[in-house]
Amino acid sequence: MKRILFFIFSYFTFLLIHGQQSDTLTVGYTYWWSESGPFIGLCGEPYALVFKGHIKSIKETPIHTNTYTSQKGSISIEEVLYSTTLAKQKYQGEKVFVSDCFYGSHLNEADAVLVFCYAYEDAYCIPGAGSILPIHRNDDAIITSVKEYITSGQNPSILKNDKLIWEPYGLSPKITQMIHCFELTPK
Repeated sequence: MKRILFFIFSYFTFLLIHGQQSDTLTVGYTYWWSESGPFIGLCGEPYALVFKGHIKSIKETPIHTNTYTSQKGSISIEEVLYSTTLAKQKYQGEKVFVSDCFYGSHLNEADAVLVFCYAYEDAYCIPGAGSILPIHRNDDAIITSVKEYITSGQNPSILKNDKLIWEPYGLSPKITQMIHCFELTPK
């Protein structure tokens, strides 16, 4: 009996000291960023986390402030396409993404999505609903394009032949801008 009590006490002490890993990844909403989407910045801001999933929930009522409007939601994390370890945050196998960036997303529960997160102050961030793209099939050409972009070290030139794929999302001009910037930047 003493051994069992010692084990239980040791286990809870370990959890208290080291913390218990949550299955939820909470990501801050950088509402003040001027762009949102899979391709932001003049030459393309590097990704910190990209994953596929399905919308689990979106709160019905948005919260309006003087500065911005937020709406909390959650997404099941089903396949991570890219993650990087940041000083204050890293992906550790969490199953649920939570943020308050869903306002204006026009998404519904169970919609399949591709999510793009960036780094801000050494933690993951998402600059708005534009960084949550609806996808239609598991083998969507968008997913293949993103995987190739990531594999290339996020070199925009790899997207040159994918502009038509991104046209329905209105991102073809952004890709052209990133490629032009990349080609003009000294290596």
